[in-house]
Amino acid sequence: MASKDELKKLLEKPVYLAPNTYLHFYNGGKLRAKFMGEPDPKDDFRSEEWIFSTNRAITPGRDNPPDKGISRVILPNGETALLTELLEAFPEETLGRKHYEKFGAKLGVLLKIFDVGDDAHIPVHWHPSPKFSSEHLNSPFGKNEAWIVIDTRPGAKAWVGFKRDITKQEFKQWMEAQDVETMRQHMHVIEPKAGDVIYLTDGWVHSLGAGLCILEPQEPTDWNILAEWEGYPYGREDAACGLDWDTALDAARFEAMPEEYLNKYVKRTPKVVREQNGSVVEQLVPDEAKKYFWVNRLRVNKELDMPGGQGFHCLVPTQGKGILRGPFGDVEIAKSRSVFIPACLPGYTIVNTGTENLEITACYPPEL
Repeated sequence: MASKDELKKLLEKPVYLAPNTYLHFYNGGKLRAKFMGEPDPKDDFRSEEWIFSTNRAITPGRDNPPDKGISRVILPNGETALLTELLEAFPEETLGRKHYEKFGAKLGVLLKIFDVGDDAHIPVHWHPSPKFSSEHLNSPFGKNEAWIVIDTRPGAKAWVGFKRDITKQEFKQWMEAQDVETMRQHMHVIEPKAGDVIYLTDGWVHSLGAGLCILEPQEPTDWNILAEWEGYPYGREDAACGLDWDTALDAARFEAMPEEYLNKYVKRTPKVVREQNGSVVEQLVPDEAKKYFWVNRLRVNKELDMPGGQGFHCLVPTQGKGILRGPFGDVEIAKSRSVFIPACLPGYTIVNTGTENLEITACYPPEL
């Protein structure tokens, strides 16, 4: 455990986040490892990287120590400490007073990478709304989410929402028979490519196929109600988040997802909200997502100013390299070198030091 003096020193500049992967129940990890700069990338079930997290991860069929999933920060001496240690020691400096008063020493958001390997898929599932979670799961958070596609393999696809209205009983019959093929036949198929953005609100039934590597900002839960259990290290009852199935099915949306809604709302067209000498800030999610999280893509040609007073956030470089320049000096950033910007830091400038555009995903907590 780090000393308070060691943790306090971190408040002087942007904080490097340490790699934070673990074994999952679905295979994958090759593209995640490639993104993180690991040697010999391969599918080895290390399919997720929890970049910015104060959540514990619990994975069926795997060891689940109490600090699993919680981000670690890199101390000045090169050792690591749990991000929660820093937030609990200096909550107002790291998170800001308003955020701390509402959420305690927690981020209120979760940012992770998941990578679905060859011959694998993420089961057909859905996520509860905050209202449902409050009523049935003793949590104020649901799981609204966005998918920012980092990389793909040939044939990568996902299934999102139903093409026609489905009855609860109809779906239950498919589920009890573990008829995944029929479930998918009734869902929209999308084939995302690198750079695409998907915004998915709670309740929509979905599944992800082999070959998708996604950066996912989301509400800070891992609530997944899983309609598949055959061939996985959990059973029918475990798949429903501890609920009876009639209740769990009430969290799903069985009405048709309209094509226009899919193409104009779920599939996002980034919106330029700021320009600076060839650099741009793109808004990736709709305005109403601010109550869950906020995420922008920063495309830095030469320099991009980041004003102070914007609250804490996380920067995940996805292309190129650069430095963050401010009163704290210069801090290098590149792929696999994500940073936490505490609320107490002043404004800074992102400087592109490479030969290509520097691209960064900036993730923010819920707006207060």
